[in-house]
Amino acid sequence: MKKNVSIIGGADGPTSIFVVGRKEKNILKRIKIAFFNRQYKRKRALAAKSIVPDAHTIEEVIQYLQQRYSAVEADCSYPYYQSRKRSMKYDLIRRHNPELLGEEKKFFPPADLNDKQAVLEWQQQLDAWFRECQEKTDAVPYEVFPTDYHLFIINKGELGSLEIEMDTFCPHLSVSYSGDKKIMAPILKDIYLYFGVSKEDIDHQTERYMFLLTALTFE
Repeated sequence: MKKNVSIIGGADGPTSIFVVGRKEKNILKRIKIAFFNRQYKRKRALAAKSIVPDAHTIEEVIQYLQQRYSAVEADCSYPYYQSRKRSMKYDLIRRHNPELLGEEKKFFPPADLNDKQAVLEWQQQLDAWFRECQEKTDAVPYEVFPTDYHLFIINKGELGSLEIEMDTFCPHLSVSYSGDKKIMAPILKDIYLYFGVSKEDIDHQTERYMFLLTALTFE
């Protein structure tokens, strides 16, 4: 059976891929996965019930980050700043004006993932598509799709750090962290909660709502 692979957006931009069609053969692992899925659905349902309208603007989020967490805005000297900026631009265009990027491509991995040559060729296809996505993103002028990218850092020293990426023109927020999960995960949830959602977001289950729901369900 072929496994369908699609390029998707997200924190890693066009390098992210989504694989479907695999079925776990080990019965014990399948039971474990099924149990995890039931638990996750239960947590997600409880999180959905807890969400109420309380939206804030990106500008208000920036002020909140600086006052509550002493967040510092990064500039182009920060490692991978430019690639992060490009990835968010790609992701925003893909969501709001996908016609600017052309048709999304799908790839099929080799039937035998132990075939090193076939896997190498597949990886080369993905790498070529990544470069094509970069070129298409860079080719979209500011006048056609304006962006206002910001990256803030919350540094907790040895405990870890959080990176908060946002765009003020297309109100979008993306939070990631490294370090102590017990310390970082609550901050991540707090940021998404402060950004919040409107009644319209809840009623229509918009992307902003789904991001908040995922963050509240996050372990």
